[in-house]
Amino acid sequence: MNRAKTIRTEQERAGNHRTGRIEAEIDRILASEEDLIPSSGFLASVMERVQQEATAPPPIPFPWKRAVPGILLAAGVFGWAAFELVRLGLPILSAPTLTLPHLPAALVAPVEQAGWVALALGTSLLSWLLSRRLAGRGGLL
Repeated sequence: MNRAKTIRTEQERAGNHRTGRIEAEIDRILASEEDLIPSSGFLASVMERVQQEATAPPPIPFPWKRAVPGILLAAGVFGWAAFELVRLGLPILSAPTLTLPHLPAALVAPVEQAGWVALALGTSLLSWLLSRRLAGRGGLL
């Protein structure tokens, strides 16, 4: 325990010495450098830009009066959907058996074909989005 404390204090002393040496080196470099003088025209261009910003019209405010009803409507629709999901989903969760939907034989082939079409369309969409992203124009999605 005593040896660990001794090693720790030696490391702290070395760190303090190193920090003091670095600060002294920084002070020496800063004291020896010449004064920085801005290039000609810099002050004038900065002041011109400040005046442009001062005379610019204020930004257009967001139309909250028009957006709030839409936000409230969307929140109401999502809240109603969540309520209905819970209301209709709780009886299903309490059912002990899982029954798969039964499709008549006449509907099996068209549903299967529709699934393959949906899979092909999804694959096409994903490949198109990937190519847009790789090309650097990923603006959609």
